[in-house]
Amino acid sequence: MIIKELVSILVPIYNIEKSIEKNINILIEKVSPFFMNFEIIISDDGSSDNSKEEIEKLCINFKNNNTNKNLKNISGVYAIENQGKGYALKRACEISNGEYIIFCDGDMEIDPSQLENFFVIMQKENADVVIGSKRHKDSIVNYSNIRKLISFIYFMFVKIFFHLPIQDTQTGLKLFKRDAIINIFPRILVKEFAYDLEVLAACNYNGKKIVSAPVIVNPNRHFGFIKLKILWKTFIDTLAIFYRLNIVHFYNDLFFELKEKPFVSIIIPLKKINDYIKEETEYLLEQIYTNFEIIILPDKYTDEEINIELFKDYRIRIIETGELPPAIKRAVGVKKSSGNILAFLDDDTYPEKDWLHNALRAMESKGVKALGGPAVNTHKDNFSKQISGLIYSSSLMSGKHKARYIPDKVQYVNDYPSCNFIITRELYEKVGGFDSEYWPGEDTILCNNIMKANEKILYTPEALVYHHRRDLFFGHFKQLKGYAWHRGYFVKRFGGNSLSLSYFIPSVFLLYTIFLPFALYFNLPQILNNYIPIINKNIFSALLLFPHSFYILCLLGSWASTLSPIKGFCKAVGILLSHLTYGAFFIIGFIKGFTKN
Repeated sequence: MIIKELVSILVPIYNIEKSIEKNINILIEKVSPFFMNFEIIISDDGSSDNSKEEIEKLCINFKNNNTNKNLKNISGVYAIENQGKGYALKRACEISNGEYIIFCDGDMEIDPSQLENFFVIMQKENADVVIGSKRHKDSIVNYSNIRKLISFIYFMFVKIFFHLPIQDTQTGLKLFKRDAIINIFPRILVKEFAYDLEVLAACNYNGKKIVSAPVIVNPNRHFGFIKLKILWKTFIDTLAIFYRLNIVHFYNDLFFELKEKPFVSIIIPLKKINDYIKEETEYLLEQIYTNFEIIILPDKYTDEEINIELFKDYRIRIIETGELPPAIKRAVGVKKSSGNILAFLDDDTYPEKDWLHNALRAMESKGVKALGGPAVNTHKDNFSKQISGLIYSSSLMSGKHKARYIPDKVQYVNDYPSCNFIITRELYEKVGGFDSEYWPGEDTILCNNIMKANEKILYTPEALVYHHRRDLFFGHFKQLKGYAWHRGYFVKRFGGNSLSLSYFIPSVFLLYTIFLPFALYFNLPQILNNYIPIINKNIFSALLLFPHSFYILCLLGSWASTLSPIKGFCKAVGILLSHLTYGAFFIIGFIKGFTKN
């Protein structure tokens, strides 16, 4: 069977410098007879050996010496750090151009010539996805018994919970029609071993037809016993996929491929040039969407601080502002910018490579002029900062606002923080921009004005950045104090998007916590029983203690869900103290009014 359309072959690799050239040559030799038009995208998952250099050498050799008229291009994408096979495939998919997309493991343990049969099956079955299946009746698999056992157990688990029309999800050879995968992959969160399941479950959820093909598998690597840590992580990721699929319907509202390519101004206020802004700039310069400028706004800087290779990119401008609050800095950045789209980040964030591309896709697909995305915890933080992040991302702490801290389903919101906020210049100017009087809270005022202008703010999990948190005690609670104080004032001053029950609950909890000891000391249950004898005083006691009893159970559940006894304990205690802190300063802000931080 001859395939004339462009085919993109995605090859994830990790630490195979010695065999990568040989394996890619095998791939080219095996598929050239039936692929008339194909590209190979090699995705290096942060290899610690010289794999990156070997890929770059392959790409150069192709450009200089290609004699295969069917092979249109060999390109490489590179991760800064090792994150997993799923992450590597996602990065490769983002730059693919083919009408068909293929996943092919870099070790070539599955002969790629079998892909010809995949296309035959796809055409015969009118399928959107064809996957290699080790459990197909015609497959020949030379795996060890222990690996077969683990594969069977996982298959049974997936079969029970996901009801997919296939018997295997993990084999490394897969064929997709472009429209079956290209809008789904930006929504995929799993980066490691369960990524295959998430991709296939999302395809199936969106009505794509998946069929299996037989494969011959001859491992050229030695597989020992899989580490328990990997098995546990895969199990947790699988449960998370089930939750996203069936509880929150995470894979709804997929976005189309981007058609327009507007110029974007990325605006970052900060006090001084620091390691965070260097990290953030490095990630921004690796964005797959490249039509942007970066405007960095420190109070001041020295030539030595900015005279580094990183800041010499033509898209970067560093502008001294003097000692101004972040809101005014952002307004200065807008005046100095040229983009039709304004993207605001904090200096302690750093984006995924597809952050800007995904944000623009969402805005274009939904026809909205303002958008926010999650600012999730980063594993790079120390223990104290990780606990602060766990507190914020807990449902018990953030309630309906948890989407700010963890990826959640696509939704419309009426208030969103400016650490990851994108808006058209037209709408920004229409609603008056950032109100320089307020910080923190300037983003709440902007969002309130957007609501008044009858415009929508879209939230999408695909526009994801990572956020360094504050140290647990001094930094975390100081930040929380500022949030609460200004929210309390905004309730009285502006109403609007601050009039949410979730903002009042911590104060109600605090007041009830103060009230409870007095109620028990003065024997309130007995007093109530005297007035209403039909109800036993023990029932009144139980009702009086129920809110705190339920709260303690929730804290214990939050502790257990962390899957780390020490982190879970610190998170639970931190949530309690955060509720009390927020409750107290919300009341103070409501009574005393605005204060400059």
